[in-house]
This record gives sequence, structure tokens and C-alpha cells, in this order.
Amino acid sequence: MNTFDKKQTNWEGLWYQKNGQYFQSAVIDLSKLKNFKGTVRFFVRKNKFYNNGENSRPNYVFCIRDAKSDYAEEIEIEDIENDSDERLYTEEEVRRCIHGACEDGRRGYDAYDLLISDYV
Repeated sequence: MNTFDKKQTNWEGLWYQKNGQYFQSAVIDLSKLKNFKGTVRFFVRKNKFYNNGENSRPNYVFCIRDAKSDYAEEIEIEDIENDSDERLYTEEEVRRCIHGACEDGRRGYDAYDLLISDYV
């Protein structure tokens, strides 16, 4: 097994996804990284060639680079089988949920009877 010392990946793109309000990376083939051990950091910077997305240019670019450190965070891997396209709620949607729940609370509904899906 090789170490990742003094190595880094190519710079890859991060594109903004308006619908989900998140950034999505280029596709990464993990088989290229499985032969390495060590600690790494992600480096992200604005794409100086972005130009408002002309020609599908990414907003940001990132690379994975070695990190000399005695302490490294352990990343947990979780199953996203049911959450593949989970989106974030907008500020207005959250406000509507809060106001709806408050109104129902005033009407006498128990807090445990309220579901987020009732208000979004």
C-alpha cells in the first residue's frame, strides 16, 4: 500500500445545484484512491475561470492533498439509500412550518401530533 505523502489529486469541479441548494462535485472513481493510506485534506477555491457558468464551468474547484498530522478526523460512512436527492428547505418553507406549528399549538394540538409534512 502506498502513502499519500507529498501527493495530491487533480483539481476537480464543484457546481452549484439551485434546486437542492448544495454543490455537487465531479464524479470520483474511488478505486484510484483505495491503494493509498495516510491522512488528507480537501482544498477548495473559487474557480478563477468561472465566468458565470459559461460553458458549464464549475463555481469552485477542489483537490485532495496529503496532510501531515498526528490527529485526523474519522469520517463515518452512512447509507443514503433513501436520501439520494434529499433537498434543503428554504427559509420561507421553514418559516411556514414554524408558524403553522405555533398556530396548531394555540389551537390545542399536542406537539407530538404535528408533522413537518403537514406544513411544507
